Amino acid sequence: MRDFRDTRDQNRNARAHRTNDEIRVPEVRVIFPEGDQQVMKTGDALREARNLGLDLIEIQPNAQPPVCKIADYGKFLYEIEKREKEAKKKTKTSALKEIRFHPNTDKHDFDFKANHAEEFLRKGDKVRATVVFLGRAIVYKEKGYDLLKRLTERLSIVGKEEAPPKLEGKNLYVFYVPEKAKIEALEKKEAQERAQEEATLKAEAEERRKKQQEANEKRNATA
Repeated sequence: MRDFRDTRDQNRNARAHRTNDEIRVPEVRVIFPEGDQQVMKTGDALREARNLGLDLIEIQPNAQPPVCKIADYGKFLYEIEKREKEAKKKTKTSALKEIRFHPNTDKHDFDFKANHAEEFLRKGDKVRATVVFLGRAIVYKEKGYDLLKRLTERLSIVGKEEAPPKLEGKNLYVFYVPEKAKIEALEKKEAQERAQEEATLKAEAEERRKKQQEANEKRNATA
């Protein structure tokens, strides 16, 4: 058993689970490390846990009889925390991000903002892209539609339009939503490309080392 007892004793009142001698009921249903279950006297269950160098942990106190698990309590808490973090990641609330353009946005500014939109979608956020027509620029609304069409093509590797672009007053806008499968495929491809690049660099470095070693051996042979 790992030495988690000092910390546990200091924080006993704050714990969510009773363990070992804190379990006072006469009998419990025990889940063994291998997954087997057995109803037995609490004292016998505690001896089994100690023989294995582990803890007896009460996990369902309201069951009849209460359910206990034989495990390392430190690892048990770590696994709970790990599962909670994973659950939070899966239930992450999507934020709404906005990027703005003008009908005459140049290529550099377009690429800069498109990159930001791609980043947002990769993180699971929803994106609103708005083309703002200032003054009499509304006469160039077709430029706005063309710009959003280019943006849609650019973002198609990670997301899609939620609905067609909509013109309200002097604002033309469209919403993009992330597509998980596309994002995962892109990230996998990028990881493979990075691994291939690293392997190539490693091979090149090894080849340079060998050539350097051969050159040194030739110099030493003629010295």
